[in-house]
Amino acid sequence: MRKLFPPLFVASVLLALLLSPARYFVSVQKGVLLFASSVLPSMLPYFFFTKLLTGTGCVGTLSTTVGKPLGKVWGNSPVTAYPFLMSLLSGYPVGARVLADLYEKGLLTKEEAARAASFCSTSGSMFVLGSVGAVILGDAKAGVVILVTHYVGAFLNGLLYRGKKSEVCPPAMPLSSQSGALLSEAMYESVLSLALVGGFIAVANLLGDMFFDLLGLTGLALGGKTAGAVLYSVFEVTRGCVEFAALGIERVWTAALCAFAVSFGGLSVLLQSLAFLGKTGLKWGKFLLMKTTQALLSFSLCLGVGSLFLR
Repeated sequence: MRKLFPPLFVASVLLALLLSPARYFVSVQKGVLLFASSVLPSMLPYFFFTKLLTGTGCVGTLSTTVGKPLGKVWGNSPVTAYPFLMSLLSGYPVGARVLADLYEKGLLTKEEAARAASFCSTSGSMFVLGSVGAVILGDAKAGVVILVTHYVGAFLNGLLYRGKKSEVCPPAMPLSSQSGALLSEAMYESVLSLALVGGFIAVANLLGDMFFDLLGLTGLALGGKTAGAVLYSVFEVTRGCVEFAALGIERVWTAALCAFAVSFGGLSVLLQSLAFLGKTGLKWGKFLLMKTTQALLSFSLCLGVGSLFLR
């Protein structure tokens, strides 16, 4: 049955596209427009400059400073401090992209890269503070609580998948002798990576619409507004946060649910991240487990911290 599921799923999607081409053309179009208007302008600089940093030898330098203590905490290579910091700075899916780069350059083993995926997958501060806190919730203080608990949740999540020992710090990577080649390579790979991200955003938007159309077609109830909001967050984090904000529940619970959505990332983020992490051999089931535990940790932390600061 497990072997039959993928082809049956794909066949079902294709059948739905054939039955309602106009409806799902709009779904894909919305995903592409979202990517072109919001994701592409915000992520291209991060993809480009993190690629440049990876090629200039800063990885080894960073590993000898903050990387060593963090590596001991996570039982992983000190190099993993670099994708962790880049993930905090840049958001999804930069951490996954940098992990894949380090693995391909031989600075991480498959096991190290797979373990590091448990804490190198976070949202960026601009999205959490600006989009979620200030715009969606209209509550800057809640945005700060969500951001802090989201980051701490990622850090603690790394402890759940801790390795047995910290690896030896690799030597610093030398600066490319041909800066023009480094620039063109960074831009070329960034554009290709962003095209991959855009494709998965469009597909995730399509699958989300198909899922909720199926619920409506079968008359299957969502089990209440909260359950419906949770289902929306499973597919897309922004829509999930909007639905949570509309529930009208206590401030602390709204923040905690949004922390869950931001930390899980939704189907779109999962697909984007796995597009890069698949190079490391990380299985989708293991990554799904990692994101689920991260989301539960952030949810619990936000409830605790929020009870102190959001009452």
